[in-house]
Amino acid sequence: MKPHLNFLLVTAVAAAGMPAVAAETAATIKSSVNVRSGPDRSLPQVTWLMGGTRVNVVGCLANWQWCDVIAGRDRGWVYSRYLSMPFQGSAITIADGGPKLGLPAIEFQLGPYWDEHYPRRLFFPQKANWQTRWDERRAPSPRQ
Repeated sequence: MKPHLNFLLVTAVAAAGMPAVAAETAATIKSSVNVRSGPDRSLPQVTWLMGGTRVNVVGCLANWQWCDVIAGRDRGWVYSRYLSMPFQGSAITIADGGPKLGLPAIEFQLGPYWDEHYPRRLFFPQKANWQTRWDERRAPSPRQ
């Protein structure tokens, strides 16, 4: 869906007094891939998807390297080279198409994301440890 159509949809839903939900876009998994609990391969695996599986893309990080996807009851992050979408009559990976594909750029915050999507997962009780690891990986390295 084009960005201006997303705006019109959200505006129409809001005007109707209904809760607005983020639009999702269909993509296809190019080859078998792990779905992670965040945009990094060091984070716990949520599930594994076979090539050819259709997913809904909620959005991608601003650098277009990782995308938040929904596959059935599972939700998590997939590296964008594994996600293919139709574009101008052929298929293109999200990594190659980036902003031309009209997907929303979103941010990731481990705590709120895990609270919403993973409270029943086996890795959830260790959220504080994973948060510390995530923060350490994202901290700028000291200059020497």
